[in-house]
Amino acid sequence: MAVSADLGKDPIPSLFFRYYVPTLTSIMSVTVQMVVNGLLLGQYVGKEGVAAVGIYGPVLTVFISFVLALTIGGGILIARSIGAGDGAQARTVLRFGTTLALVAGSVIAVSAPFLVTPLAQFLVGADHTSLVQNTRDVMLWGFVGMPALFVRIVWGHFVVNDSGPRVARNGSLIAVALNVVLDFVFIVWLGWGTAGASIATALGNTFAAGYLFWYIRQGRGHLHFGNFRFTLYFPAWKSLFQAGVPSLLSELSFSAGLLIINRSLVSYGALAVAAFGLINHLSFIFLRLLTAAMLAALPIMSFNVGAKQPERVLAVLRFAMLFSVAIGVVVCGIGWLVPGTLVRVFSAEPSAVFESLAANGLSLYFLLFLAAGPNYILGAYFQSTGKTTMSIAVNLLKA
Repeated sequence: MAVSADLGKDPIPSLFFRYYVPTLTSIMSVTVQMVVNGLLLGQYVGKEGVAAVGIYGPVLTVFISFVLALTIGGGILIARSIGAGDGAQARTVLRFGTTLALVAGSVIAVSAPFLVTPLAQFLVGADHTSLVQNTRDVMLWGFVGMPALFVRIVWGHFVVNDSGPRVARNGSLIAVALNVVLDFVFIVWLGWGTAGASIATALGNTFAAGYLFWYIRQGRGHLHFGNFRFTLYFPAWKSLFQAGVPSLLSELSFSAGLLIINRSLVSYGALAVAAFGLINHLSFIFLRLLTAAMLAALPIMSFNVGAKQPERVLAVLRFAMLFSVAIGVVVCGIGWLVPGTLVRVFSAEPSAVFESLAANGLSLYFLLFLAAGPNYILGAYFQSTGKTTMSIAVNLLKA
């Protein structure tokens, strides 16, 4: 059911957490899937299995960054439209977003057999045969499952902006639960390794997308599939992508930086590449705490922009900034206090050299969390208020 909340009147802290908890559950589902995959692969395949998942992380983020522009921009337009009492415009965004997500995901899925092997060799180094194979297997089935992932992300975020964060959360829980069950079947029982982990994730996302389709079809909120048609025609496409471009550039630049670092480590050997893959894997987990804060703040800000209540927009900005700073301090502390523990949990019986290398890198990398939170929230504020240039500048600095 949709959340019973008045975005224009309810107290900001309660509104924020009413959106943050379901949104965190929803967005963490992709991360939890990677965590479960990483834990089982670390135990049953070894450090190269979990490293392959970590290496795939920036690649996945590159693809998600394109649909994120659609997701964030479309969500902002939906919230503004609902705030202004224009449900028809919100449904127009739904039609356009669904079509574009399916087209983009299908292109990636069809191209998978031709892309994954050369891409894995580029990221890992052609000489590291075992790590190349594990990375290739993760990417192949991840690419094939991209249409379901894209639609799930788009529908989930659109529903959140239609006052339904719990619905998006439920879809995510379906994806995670099925992923966990299938991980044990494919990895532990059948011994399919990294390919099995990726197939389990794709099937989980497919069922979650099916649940979201069922909910939207009920027409319980402003969004529904009545008179639905696939279309790439959208008169307000400039407004949509202007709102979403800052997130696109942010994710692209951040992922490009990780991929460049990953590639530069190839000459240092498989151990260095595997260590950085593990660090990537762990950083993606903790970054979701900040991403959820941004996504929780966006619909509240955007609604009040549409409802012409700027004082509430600023109140959301202040509260979300303080919250994100607190999260950054906690995560940084974890990186400094227990890095070795994190490495041991996600890599079965790591060598002393590997543990030291990964733990030292983790402690330094987690310092970035101190600045990342305010950056996310400022970017969200500028996006929701239509200050695209400022939002682009802030998001690029995050990289």
